[in-house]
Amino acid sequence: MIEALNNFLTKVKVQGHILPLIENADLRVNLNTHQQSIQLVIKNGTIFTLQNQPSKYEISGDINAMTQLLEGKQRLRTLKLSISAPLRTILLLESLFYLTKAQQEFAKII
Repeated sequence: MIEALNNFLTKVKVQGHILPLIENADLRVNLNTHQQSIQLVIKNGTIFTLQNQPSKYEISGDINAMTQLLEGKQRLRTLKLSISAPLRTILLLESLFYLTKAQQEFAKII
């Protein structure tokens, strides 16, 4: 999951079209699998991670489902993950993860 999360963070920085979505955001979400827990922090147009910090929003589940989410292969609401967050937050996160999927997949479409 760490590698998928680092790839996601790199893609967000490269793909400028995503930054307006998080420009004024102030959000902390814990991503939990059975092996590890990482907090994803979205604040003032930046995204970074913290280790083992408490948060009121949480996404938990299987490592494979979490990796698919971070890689943008599946939408958040279609994966079998437990989500504790308001709908607006879920939709923002789903948009971020889905829009940062691998660029090579966009090349296949074109």
